Amino acid sequence: MNDVAGIIAILSAVALPIATGLVIGLTSVKNQHRERMGLINQGIIPPERMKKKANPNRFVSLRNGIVLIALGIGVIVGFLCSENLTIAQDNEFWIIGASVVFFLGLGYLVYFLVTQKMPAAQHKEDLEQE
Repeated sequence: MNDVAGIIAILSAVALPIATGLVIGLTSVKNQHRERMGLINQGIIPPERMKKKANPNRFVSLRNGIVLIALGIGVIVGFLCSENLTIAQDNEFWIIGASVVFFLGLGYLVYFLVTQKMPAAQHKEDLEQE
């Protein structure tokens, strides 16, 4: 009985969102095709859909990089503290969680300080591209 419940839980967590996404995506493509065919039947030439060329925002990439590095450092420090400190032997979860949150905060502070020193015009340009 427990095996069946586990299988149902996994299928609900994985297969259901994938199936829902596929249904929504295919419905959207089908509706776009109908709209395009309707315009062609009326003698209207629909405009070509041109994809915008993405201009990557360097500030978002910088923030994500700093935060992910800080997250990794926090996890490593948390595990090291939980293994080597006698006070952390009973509270491993809290030590690891606290170190992750602490280093994420430091990562955001580093990002703030790095972007604060950059020219304001360059920062405005990158924010407008977002």
